Amino acid sequence: MIYKIFVFFLFSLFLYAKPISFENDVKPILDNRCVVCHSCYNSPCQTKFSSFEGITRGGTKTAIYENRIKPIEPTRLFVDALDEKEWRDKGFYSITKPLDENNTSIMGLFLEQKQKFPISKGDYAPELDDLTCPKDLDELEKYLEEKPYHGMPYGFPALSKNEHKIITKWLKNGSIDDRKKDIEQPKELKVLEEFLNKKDMKHKITARYIYEHLFLAHIKFNSSNDFYQIQRSYDKEGKNPVRTRLPYDDPKKKFYYTFRKISSTIVHKTHMVYEIDDKKITRYKELFIDKKWFPTQNISYEPKIASNALIAFSQIPSESRYQFLLDDIHYFIMTFIRGPVCKGQIALNVINDHFWIAFKDPKYDETILNKKFLKENASNLSLPNKYGADTPLVKSFNFIKYDNETIEYYENKNKIYKNKSLNLESIWKGNKVNKEDNDAILTIYRHFDSASVHKGALGNMPRTMWIIDYPLLERLYYSLVAGFDVFGNTQHKVLVRKYMDRLRIEGESNFLEYLPKSSRQEVFNSWYQGFLAKYFVTYTPSSNETSINYETKNHKEEFIEKILAYTNTKKDKINFIEEKYLETPILNRYSNKKDIEQALKKLTLVDNLKKYKEFSSTNFNLFYIRFKLKTQDLIYTVVINRWHDNVAFMFEEDERLDTNKDNINIIEGFVGSYPNYFVVVEEGEISNFFNILLNYNENEENLKNFFIRRSDKNFWETFDWFQNKFYEINPSRAGLFDLNRYYHKSFN
Repeated sequence: MIYKIFVFFLFSLFLYAKPISFENDVKPILDNRCVVCHSCYNSPCQTKFSSFEGITRGGTKTAIYENRIKPIEPTRLFVDALDEKEWRDKGFYSITKPLDENNTSIMGLFLEQKQKFPISKGDYAPELDDLTCPKDLDELEKYLEEKPYHGMPYGFPALSKNEHKIITKWLKNGSIDDRKKDIEQPKELKVLEEFLNKKDMKHKITARYIYEHLFLAHIKFNSSNDFYQIQRSYDKEGKNPVRTRLPYDDPKKKFYYTFRKISSTIVHKTHMVYEIDDKKITRYKELFIDKKWFPTQNISYEPKIASNALIAFSQIPSESRYQFLLDDIHYFIMTFIRGPVCKGQIALNVINDHFWIAFKDPKYDETILNKKFLKENASNLSLPNKYGADTPLVKSFNFIKYDNETIEYYENKNKIYKNKSLNLESIWKGNKVNKEDNDAILTIYRHFDSASVHKGALGNMPRTMWIIDYPLLERLYYSLVAGFDVFGNTQHKVLVRKYMDRLRIEGESNFLEYLPKSSRQEVFNSWYQGFLAKYFVTYTPSSNETSINYETKNHKEEFIEKILAYTNTKKDKINFIEEKYLETPILNRYSNKKDIEQALKKLTLVDNLKKYKEFSSTNFNLFYIRFKLKTQDLIYTVVINRWHDNVAFMFEEDERLDTNKDNINIIEGFVGSYPNYFVVVEEGEISNFFNILLNYNENEENLKNFFIRRSDKNFWETFDWFQNKFYEINPSRAGLFDLNRYYHKSFN
């Protein structure tokens, strides 16, 4: 014991003797203990620990996610203010500067409070809690007096003694930044900048189209391990970014396209990777420059035009635009499934919890083959984003107008397909035909107020499926990504949300057109159950007949099976239940992957799910399992998909749920960005674990042996293991998980 005390004493002397480095000592601690809850727009008090700039900015009492009649000023790091003074002028307060003669800061006091009261008591839901965001010593002392167990890390175990000393010393020494500036740039970056900044009109229009579609991307150049973001800048060096709310807003004066190296810690929620190499730049030239089109004018920044790419970029051949999107379709679908919203029940209750999407082959997409169609239907394809962040209240109720436009658009579209009977050949086969990571079919999962997208057909047979054509894809992107302003007023968000209803039904309608016309309405009605849905949902099936021959009466599932076969997409080995599947009993012992996955398949059956359906609450829908075998570790994600009678309305979602029809999918690897639980199962306990899940109501207490509580003394050790495993499995696309939605209660 004396020896341990002596070693600790020597370490403490060494720690206080050497200078503390932000880059080498402080940042690793912040990344793994603070950034996990402070990185996205949902960060408490808008405090971001993912970069030195975010720490310097500090906090604010202004909440991004709240109802408001007027929009608020944007507060994007590296864009809307570039130094501490600018952030103070915008109402942010310091969390690192001393508050008294003891050199104590807000950040330091929160950390010290956790050292004094390390136990987590009660519920912790930072996105739902009424946050005080104390900005001075008086407010902070009052807050901690009322809530002594709310030190930082909030609702999780305290930092270790050594971690706490490192952060404390750094704060007391003035929170110095010692990062080294890296001025070396990838060779492809310079080539692309030159391409995007050419002065002729064809290149200018092309550059604007590329920029507006990549402004959220974490760009990975082939010759570099770093990530970059494209931006508009008033200088060639990229030090003075254009500070418009939206990527298509008027910059007012001359600008350049530049690339900013991402210095923030990579977090998975916002890490949407887009890869660029020499071949990609050549591809841009093939699609946009070498094609024969002759621009006559630059594109207007007038919102009615700029907010809709179908109108703004009509001079570029629509085939080129569609192919550009299909080339990286997983990325583009990810932009409106994962970002730019960090918190969005209202935004996401517009989609089902699990569905698949496929795409119309450009060679068969009549909306682009018919050269007049998009232009003639421009008024029917207008987007609500044209009203901007300050949408007038009256416009947010203008649903009838959009219904009329929808009906007219469907009728016009059905006409051009009248003599073009739909067949399987019109389904796009993907970029990597016959390969494991082909993108012909994508799987969407909704995790309550976040979502994820994955290549391939994950899960069992989906209840719904979309077929996306070019005009739908472009409007999805401009409505939900390029034209969505998270700082906008409530009317803006309501109108975009309601317009998404139209886009969802359009994708579903495209799918239904492949079914015999006699069955379309029946299938549609099965997706929109309930009295209100029957009368308030607009569906306009065509009188066109499909050319696909059906052999069964279940046309929907037969067509999906045909798509899987045509695109050579493999079925999910765990979750897809074939008609001849025979359920296997739980074994007494498990020691290999094959047997474990047979048991996991058993767990996915709906009849078995009923025994632990309590999991399908708003705060328990995604958890990661680690099976610790003697020879290897196996990682799986459990995704709980809730049944909705329909997803046609913004509010009263609970009234349209039916837990008896919920289902789960179990996916190898990691799914989602916001785990609700970490689960660790030793090899000798796997059989017991499966039996507990299958008899959940009888054995709830025993779950605490496997489910890692937020108050568990080994929580951070467990988190580190899962996080490091994520990096190991997918080093370029992994990022930090967000713990804001970790299960708010602990088992007593």
